[in-house]
Amino acid sequence: MIIVVGYFASQTKKEKQKEICWANIESKITTVNDLDSLLKYELSEFQMLVEQSLMVRAEMIKVANEISQDTEGPIQSKHLEFLKENTQMCLTLRDELYAVTNRYECALDATEEDLTKEQIPEVIRTKAVMLSTAAALTLYDNYLLGALMFENDKRLRRLVNDPDKGFGISENELLEITLSANSISKQQRIQDGIQFFENKAELFRELKDYDYYYLKLLIYSSPSYNHFKNISTTDMLAKKFQMFTRISRDVVAEMRDDGFDEVSMFFGNSVGLVESRKGKLFGNEIIKKEIQDVLQPLDIILEKTPFRLTDKLIPGHFGHVAIWIGNQKELKEKGLWEHEVVIPYHNKISPDGSEESKNGFQIVEALREGVKLSSLEEFMNIDDIAILRPRFGDNVTEKEKESLLLAFRQLGKEYDFNFDVNTTEKIVCSELAYVCFPQIDWPTEKTAGRHTISPDNVANLCWKGIPLELITFYHDGKKCKEENQLAIMKELMEEK
Repeated sequence: MIIVVGYFASQTKKEKQKEICWANIESKITTVNDLDSLLKYELSEFQMLVEQSLMVRAEMIKVANEISQDTEGPIQSKHLEFLKENTQMCLTLRDELYAVTNRYECALDATEEDLTKEQIPEVIRTKAVMLSTAAALTLYDNYLLGALMFENDKRLRRLVNDPDKGFGISENELLEITLSANSISKQQRIQDGIQFFENKAELFRELKDYDYYYLKLLIYSSPSYNHFKNISTTDMLAKKFQMFTRISRDVVAEMRDDGFDEVSMFFGNSVGLVESRKGKLFGNEIIKKEIQDVLQPLDIILEKTPFRLTDKLIPGHFGHVAIWIGNQKELKEKGLWEHEVVIPYHNKISPDGSEESKNGFQIVEALREGVKLSSLEEFMNIDDIAILRPRFGDNVTEKEKESLLLAFRQLGKEYDFNFDVNTTEKIVCSELAYVCFPQIDWPTEKTAGRHTISPDNVANLCWKGIPLELITFYHDGKKCKEENQLAIMKELMEEK
C-alpha cells in the first residue's frame, strides 16, 4: 500500500544513466517534434498520476482510521481486501512515477554542450528538471503518509510485508521500499532539483507559463518539500531512518520544527485538500437562501476556491462543476420521484420528510471519492459561484426528465482520473455536464490523446444565453449586479 520514493541514479552510474536518459528523450521527441511538446504531453499524463496519488492517500487515511478503532480484534475482511488491492495499484503507480522521475533527470546534469546538441532552451530544461523533481516528491509524500498511517500497527506492517500471489505482491515489499527511501544519494538529488529550479525563477518572471506554475505549486505544496529544503547532508546521516517504526516520529518532529503545528496539516496537504482559509461564502445563511431561492432542477453550478491547492492545479477560472437536482416536490412535479433510479436517494434528498426540504442533499458532484449527493451548505465553502440554466427549446419536459435521470445514474460512479469524455464507467466533475445534457454540443479539448472538458469549457456556452443562460454570479464573496455579471465573469475567465 506504500509507494516508494522516486529513483535517482547514484553518482557512480550518473554518466551511463545520462546517456540512456538523453537517448530515451530523443526517441520520444521524434514522435512529437520537440521537447516542449513532449513535456506538455508528459505533464498531462503526470497530472493523472498526481490525482491518483491524492485519491489513494485519502482512502488510506479513511481505512487506517477505521482499522485503528479496533486494536484487539482481527482486521476485517473488507479492509484486508482493500489493502491488498490498493497495494497492487500503488506498486503500479509507483513504477509510473519512477519512470517520469528517471526520464528527465538528465536535464539536471546537462552541460552547455548537451543543450546545444539537443537544441534545448534553458526554460524547457528547467521545466524538465521540475517535472522530475515533482514526481520524486510525489513518491516521497506517498511513502511518508503510508509510514504515518502504518507505523503504530504491527498487524498492518506484517500484512503489507506478506506476499500475495493472487495480487502479484512479493514478500517484504514494505521493507524494500523503506530501505530505498533511506538512500542519502536520492535525497540529495531531490535537493539538487529544488535548488536548480529555484535558481532559474528569473527566467519565468515575464512568462505566463501554466506548466511552470503548475509544477512550482506541486513542489511547494509537497509535505516533503520542507524536509528536503532544510536538511543538510550531515543531518541526513544523523537522522537517517534506521527502522520503519521511527519514520513517522522523525517526520512529525521535523514538520513541527518547520512550523507545522498539527499532524492534520500534513494529512490535509497530502490529499490536496489543505485550505489557507475558509471560502468567503462559507456559513453565509443570507446568501445561501438567495441561491437556494434561485436554483431550479438541472441548473449547472460552477465554483471557484482559490484558497485550495486543488483549485490552483486546474487551468481556467472555475475549478468545479456540479448539477442541482431539486427537492422532493419538484421531482414529483416532473413525475420522477417514484422512478427506480431516484427511490434509493429519497432519504438523502428529503431527510426531514418534507416535500420542500431546505436541508437535503440536492447537488450531484464528482469528487475523488466518486460521484455523490451533497448539500448546498457543505458546497458553500467557496469564493465564487455561477449558476447556469440550460435552455432546451422544444419538448422541455421530456428533455428535462432525460437529463435528470442521467444525473441520478452517475451517482456511485468512480472518479475519472483519465479525464476522458469518451468513457462513461468513470466520470470527472465537468464530465457531468457533458454526460447529463446530450442535447448540447459541448466544446472539448484534445490532450494527450483524449478529449477532455474543463469547467471553463462549460462556462463558455453562456456568453450568448444559448444553450446556457447565466442566472446569477457571486464573485469574491459578493453578488455581481445582473447587468454586469456576464461581463465580469468573462473578464475573469479571459485573465486565465
